[in-house]
Amino acid sequence: MRSIPRPIFSALAAAMGLSLAACAAAPPPAAHAPVPPGDARAATPPPPPLPEQEAFAVHGTLKDEFLPLLKQAPFDPKAALVPPAPAGVPAPPAACAAFARRAPVAPARPCGDVGGALDALDAALAEEDAAKRDARLAGVEACAGLEAGLARALRAELAPAGCGDAIAVPYLEAPPATLKGDLYQVLLGLTLSARLARTATEPPALRPPYDAQRVVAFTKGPLFTWVTDQARAIEDLGRLGIELPFYAKGIVAVESGRADMRLVEAVRSAPLPDAMRKDAELSNVYYGELDQLLEPWKSRGRDAALVGLRELSSVGVLRDARVDGARAMLSRLYGGRRVDALDALELPPLPAAAPASAALRLAARLPTYYAGRLIPAEMAARPELLRVFLDRGVPLQHRAALRSAELSPEARQLYARARLELGRLYWRAVDFDQATALLAARPEGAARPPEATMLLALALGLRNGPEDAALMMRRAPLTGLGLGDLAALDWVARAKPASPYAGIAAYDAALIKQIAAPQGADPSYWADVAARFREAQALLAGPLAKAAEERARAAEEIGRAAR
Repeated sequence: MRSIPRPIFSALAAAMGLSLAACAAAPPPAAHAPVPPGDARAATPPPPPLPEQEAFAVHGTLKDEFLPLLKQAPFDPKAALVPPAPAGVPAPPAACAAFARRAPVAPARPCGDVGGALDALDAALAEEDAAKRDARLAGVEACAGLEAGLARALRAELAPAGCGDAIAVPYLEAPPATLKGDLYQVLLGLTLSARLARTATEPPALRPPYDAQRVVAFTKGPLFTWVTDQARAIEDLGRLGIELPFYAKGIVAVESGRADMRLVEAVRSAPLPDAMRKDAELSNVYYGELDQLLEPWKSRGRDAALVGLRELSSVGVLRDARVDGARAMLSRLYGGRRVDALDALELPPLPAAAPASAALRLAARLPTYYAGRLIPAEMAARPELLRVFLDRGVPLQHRAALRSAELSPEARQLYARARLELGRLYWRAVDFDQATALLAARPEGAARPPEATMLLALALGLRNGPEDAALMMRRAPLTGLGLGDLAALDWVARAKPASPYAGIAAYDAALIKQIAAPQGADPSYWADVAARFREAQALLAGPLAKAAEERARAAEEIGRAAR
């Protein structure tokens, strides 16, 4: 096990010993001469769009997605292990006790067959009150038409983040003989992820005054002990999770990464002596040294989170609090390589889903992994199901079925949009290629609707980037992302007669150009970015026009600074 480096905590004392003279030894940087706002060189107007056939030409090979086989391994529930919580993991919050002791509410109708069980599950998930929903799900556990362990896993999934083990462990300690191995692994993953969610959340606090002696004693004492315990617990739980497959591995890895990054933030937020805190120069020296010493933990957290995101992308997850939390923390700690940079892309508006059957309502309410288990894969090509999946995620089982399915134009467009959403969430190059393949295919002579044309243009503009978020964030130096063929987006933005999506096409083209900026991009590059945002501003209205204006100004400032 990796030991906790004491230099992290001695850095404070070392930094306190630095003299102001030493800090001032380096000559101050020369001040930049002010640049008048109107001094920027005029950007060359973007060239007219290429002919449509040339602008939308698909170059190179389109990648296909590797889909893992979800085979059931032999499993003996009697041999199932439930590891105890490592030392240092806080106990579940008091609120979890109600979930652990919940009295079940029996379904209103028989649920001995699959149809009855799914109706009971639909009724339970329709309950908005968390306690009542959990009681109904506890009742669904007795339904013979539902596979053993699934309702219990859903209860752990939908409970507060730190309560999963309080719900799952009693079940795993006395599992039914019919429990399948993959659901055991998911229940174990929910147990580990709940424990991880409780780590690195309550660092010890030091009350004022913050004189040097008290701060150093606190740092070397309570804070060091707490960090040591939490780091070991996170490492132990993460090691257990890495042995799990697919969804179980993903949820544990994401929580492990978030826990490590919380630990980094807790150490960075520890108090400084008042004298140092008030001296910006000394504070900067200290935090610079501290960040170097924290880098191993920070990197471990980043890598674990990226492993988890890769697994969850394979599951097909689009909306999940774990994914949102991991991406937010990665973006906060690695601002230079924002994993959420593509979130700002604009897509055509999407009508709200209106699930009218039990299967569609379940698809709308179930987390993606469970939808993959419960919604028949033969329904995958139905537009109404694909529209619902766009709000939560497209399960692996349904993506496999869609490979050989006959798709209507509506289904094709919805699935392509889902691929675009997966691509921008996880930076997956294969999703942009698959969206391109879906939208580029059309009967000879058939006109492509404006919305499909806009989506195809965006997919083409995002092709040829990094394979996924892990490669994007780990590659150094970041000379360029590779994406940025904007010919199709330029065509949509400038075609006559005007497309209803001309404004968002111009905006997305400018944004992709901005995101794809190579290291050390020269002023002319940023002038082009600014000109593109100005073009978008003229085509848009409301908040998006304002955003385009602000981004144009920012690009102009960067261009001036790059001279």
